[in-house]
Amino acid sequence: MLIKREHAEALLKLLAFEEETQTKGMDILEADEELYSELELQALVRQSAPLKRELTYLGKELALVIKDLVENKDLPAPEKWPEGFRFLGSEIIAMLEAAGLSGQVGPLAVEPLKERRLATEIKDRDTGREYIGLTEAGKRIFEIYQALEPELEISSALAQEIRKLPAGPARSALLTTDPHTKHLLEGMRLIAYSVPNSDVYAFTALGQAVKKTLNLGGFGEGDVLTGDLLWALADIADEREVPEATIAILQSLGYIDQNRELLPAGYWALEVLRLWKRDIIPDAWTIAIEDEEVEILQAIEHLWKKTENNPEETPTFKNLRAEMIDRKIKQYKEILARYGRKLEEMPEKYQQIAGEFMLAKDLARWYDDNFNLRLSLYSLESFNLIRTGEDHKGREVFELTEFGKKVLADQETRVRDISSTAVKAITMTRRSFSAPNIAWVEEAQEAGLLGTGEPTQSGYLYAELAETIARMPHLTRYEAEILATIPSRGISVDELFEIVGEGQKRRFKWGLEKLEARHLINVLPDGNIMETEAGELLDRAVSGVPKNFGHPINPLIYRVLKALAEVGTLFVKEKRIRILPRNIKEAVAKSGLPKEVFDEILKAARHAGYVGKNTITEAGYLILQAVEKMNPREEVKTFYHGE
Repeated sequence: MLIKREHAEALLKLLAFEEETQTKGMDILEADEELYSELELQALVRQSAPLKRELTYLGKELALVIKDLVENKDLPAPEKWPEGFRFLGSEIIAMLEAAGLSGQVGPLAVEPLKERRLATEIKDRDTGREYIGLTEAGKRIFEIYQALEPELEISSALAQEIRKLPAGPARSALLTTDPHTKHLLEGMRLIAYSVPNSDVYAFTALGQAVKKTLNLGGFGEGDVLTGDLLWALADIADEREVPEATIAILQSLGYIDQNRELLPAGYWALEVLRLWKRDIIPDAWTIAIEDEEVEILQAIEHLWKKTENNPEETPTFKNLRAEMIDRKIKQYKEILARYGRKLEEMPEKYQQIAGEFMLAKDLARWYDDNFNLRLSLYSLESFNLIRTGEDHKGREVFELTEFGKKVLADQETRVRDISSTAVKAITMTRRSFSAPNIAWVEEAQEAGLLGTGEPTQSGYLYAELAETIARMPHLTRYEAEILATIPSRGISVDELFEIVGEGQKRRFKWGLEKLEARHLINVLPDGNIMETEAGELLDRAVSGVPKNFGHPINPLIYRVLKALAEVGTLFVKEKRIRILPRNIKEAVAKSGLPKEVFDEILKAARHAGYVGKNTITEAGYLILQAVEKMNPREEVKTFYHGE
């Protein structure tokens, strides 16, 4: 939704005309047709006759909200708004949505929403706590936005502009087209701007599908992609009757061939139709991998190659630890050779460990004190980059998945962190009105995921992984503490850091990165954090785990629970799964774990309270439910690629 000064003035003018005359269909000037077409595409105004316009039901509702704000002197009259002032835009809508989701306005959105009188101070009746929440006007505007069904009407001229523009995320300065075209693209929800100041734009999921369609077809005169054409194309795909004249148009535009079969542009046009009319806004999926974990992937691959000459070199935990000790010793010798003993000149993440390295007499102990190999293995398995299995002697070994191999290939030239934030800068464009803020874009560029105007091949890779991998649960004790601290109303990043950060910014940042990548929290564009459904379930599940339990949940415990559930019987009312002792052997086979590892993990699951004598407890059942919500429940189409 886009409402600038001229749009608001037009809406109020139509409202005043209807209230004064009790009729609809106000005459407009020919010079104002572009302005009214922008409102028309947003389904706020409709044409009643040539050069006549009237408000739609929702257009009238929006006009009444603006009128009330002005009459109550909450908001200046539109003619007094600054030139170019965006009363509503995709960035404001994103702020309203984030506030609605978390129950409070985030720090980045406070000033913009209060300026528009869409947010104000509120006192919680139950707790007495004061917070910034949405006003009734703010809530109503978001309801109107959700109810609107914008038109889709792309002319040959507009199609040419769409083909030329970078898909984003990109600096808004790269959106080099005239204001009317920008307004049309935003009004049809093909592009969105970032919170809070529209520094970044991106083509939305719908916009990306439109762009792909028009790169493959839609070359012609007049309107080349419209709702009517899309519905006709759907009828052809469903083998329904379609007028010959419409068929001829679709053929000329390159959507179907002479046999009425869909061409590539036609397939993408059907994806446009699906996204245009869908009710559900997809989640923004992401993934997070630290550079230390990439080095472990490299070590696992190296050990498997060594088995070609010596079968005993399989990547067992013992062999992998020895390999990582050697690698870390070599790495820190190189760091000291580069910086000497000037710790303060090293990157911050190396300083403390390098200092301990210089003093260490037992380098194996130095490694164990500073690097948690088991934790990293759990993290990698939680993102489906490795899988714990068994070798020819039945020992626990670690194998790269196809996803892990893809990450290794990408990181071959430069090992680096891939943060959830950097990946989300790309994947959040899959949503209907979201663009990443400038800090997220800069982080994605630093990681090599974003180029000047579009994602790089690395960016597309990690976006695809984020939407494809099967996540498994993993929480360190610290991550569980962060999760437990997030209240139902939500909390800002800064507030949360004050409670659990303990001054360790990197540890806190990566705690959030991992939690979001496992889809347990959402870090919203306005600076708020909230738990997802999966996060709420997992938070409840681990709340009773003893404090001395290092990892309240890890992928191996989940694999044991899943295997037990598959051989057990669910009692819905009790929220428990009964397992007959004779079925345990079958569960071991289903888990894919060595028998010795299965037994050890089963003991841990019992100690944590997930498994009773012959049952999966309610806490264990909650974990199984959480995992269902940690992964996409529908197929997500591949991102737009320019080629």
